[in-house]
Amino acid sequence: VAHDETGLVVDDPNDVDVALRGFRKHALDQRVRGCRDGAELIDYLAGLNLRVRRPKLILLDLKMPRLDGRGALRELRSRPETRHVPVVVVSSSDQQSDVRDCYELGANSFVVKQFNPMSPGAYLVDTVRYWLDRNEVAS
Repeated sequence: VAHDETGLVVDDPNDVDVALRGFRKHALDQRVRGCRDGAELIDYLAGLNLRVRRPKLILLDLKMPRLDGRGALRELRSRPETRHVPVVVVSSSDQQSDVRDCYELGANSFVVKQFNPMSPGAYLVDTVRYWLDRNEVAS
């Protein structure tokens, strides 16, 4: 996850495969770095000089082992160098309590996973394109 890149933090290999197929189809796969859970994301970010190389977006699954989406979001928002990185929570849950919790923890968006066999991962492609290509952030 580097400047102008997206971090994809998902533990389910099927979800990762669907997302990467969609990203490859739209030439976004080189702009995505995957992590298996929140703990791996936090470890990876700790090894970067975030003043120079900060991700432009983090797609964060809600339910993961070791450190789940809520825990990772808490950690990201508690650190000055990641406090303002946009985080989109991607979840199979559409329960209002999950949506509300994530926004209260500092998520910028909440997207419910969608299954479309004709265009796998299209909803993630749309999400990434918005945040990478259209959204303006303060430097």
